[in-house]
Amino acid sequence: MITPQDVEFHTPADADYRHAETNWFCIYIPQEKLMAIVYTVARRAVGVQSCDVSLYGALVDNRAETLYLDAQMALPCPAKLSDYTTANGLSVKAINPPRDYRVDYVGYGGMELHLDFKGLMEPFDIHDPNHSPMAKTTTAEQHAGAGMGSGYGGHFDLTGHFTGTLKFGGREYAVDCVETMDHSWGNRAEINVPTMGWSHAHFGKNLAIKWINHWDPSKPVDQQQSLAHGYVLEDGVVYGLTDLKLSTHRIGSVIHAVEFIATDKRGKKFHAHGMAEVGGPWICYVASLVYAAQCRWTLADGRVGYGLVSEITSLQALTRQHGRRWTQSSGHITS
Repeated sequence: MITPQDVEFHTPADADYRHAETNWFCIYIPQEKLMAIVYTVARRAVGVQSCDVSLYGALVDNRAETLYLDAQMALPCPAKLSDYTTANGLSVKAINPPRDYRVDYVGYGGMELHLDFKGLMEPFDIHDPNHSPMAKTTTAEQHAGAGMGSGYGGHFDLTGHFTGTLKFGGREYAVDCVETMDHSWGNRAEINVPTMGWSHAHFGKNLAIKWINHWDPSKPVDQQQSLAHGYVLEDGVVYGLTDLKLSTHRIGSVIHAVEFIATDKRGKKFHAHGMAEVGGPWICYVASLVYAAQCRWTLADGRVGYGLVSEITSLQALTRQHGRRWTQSSGHITS
């Protein structure tokens, strides 16, 4: 169970440089094809915090085609997480912890975000069996089943309603979307990050499907992914997921189409297809590769919604699989 105190730090007395505490917020303006990501990682034991504010306006395969990027890795760590301001202009305040938040950002080049987030549910605790049917008992089992390993030593997901404004390129855009935020704490080293997915589909305030999945890229496309945790939010009631069939189609690392069948603890199934509209590489840790895309989702009954699909893998795993070395032949070029 998540309490108001859980918006604060959970730093243990013996914490070292690996212990991290994260906040994630994301918005999407479908009619403008604009997606913004706000992400912070605080490492209180060593006194630093990273902050990433990114804006995407197309489906791209390199960071140079991101519309806006303010990613800074070694900012001063705040004293508390319920109300903090970063050195690069981001402010986050828990208004009604742990459900409601105010997010403000004033960056460079006229870029601004001013957002209110109202939670539509109680935060979903992946380690609480009353929330997630996939919850485990021991710490080792929790880490193995979490998706992010010990990085999700504590973790909650929360679907809510964003309203506010985005300013970019001399224009102001209205924000009005349902999206999902999260908060995590635990040991999360910057290398060998577990390979996983963190995604959701929203069909207005009355229906949302959210999941965390394991991911093994070495397997065939339709066998790569399996459920770690997730839920259905329907008409104000949350039902934990018991099964997930997920197939993600990519060109390189670029996500372009997704299909899922999610089954909740009632036995109710939701079948949807998603087409990526906006997305790009997102480097939340310098030794990892994330692809994040906003999809337009269509349920089997015809309802249309939107939501993020993201996949993360470590560059260590990728270099083991794809690393190259050019070697000189044993002979020499002769005329």
